[in-house]
Amino acid sequence: MNVVLALEYIPRRMKELGFNSDYYIRFRHFVLQANEQLEINAFNQFFILVEEKCDVSIQSEFGVYDIAEDKINEQSYEHQGDILISNNRNSINHVRFIQVIPKHQSLKTNK
Repeated sequence: MNVVLALEYIPRRMKELGFNSDYYIRFRHFVLQANEQLEINAFNQFFILVEEKCDVSIQSEFGVYDIAEDKINEQSYEHQGDILISNNRNSINHVRFIQVIPKHQSLKTNK
């Protein structure tokens, strides 16, 4: 997936989930040190991976992304819930996502 495809995918996915255009997006660029792990609590949010990465594994409630793993039959680019990002390199690695944050129903005003 790339940024252009993600920006086309997100509105359709959010409409499927009943949010229509009631969401915010943020570009997230994580810099992980050698062999570092990063935990993200992303309940009620979606993280869309916007580039293929070697030497990175991502695990969440939505699935697993790890190009180096040959026992995975599907790579997941969409993640939610507790997300664990692991840099499997002995050097710095960059991981880029688009974060989708649905607006809370209670914050909406009727016009």
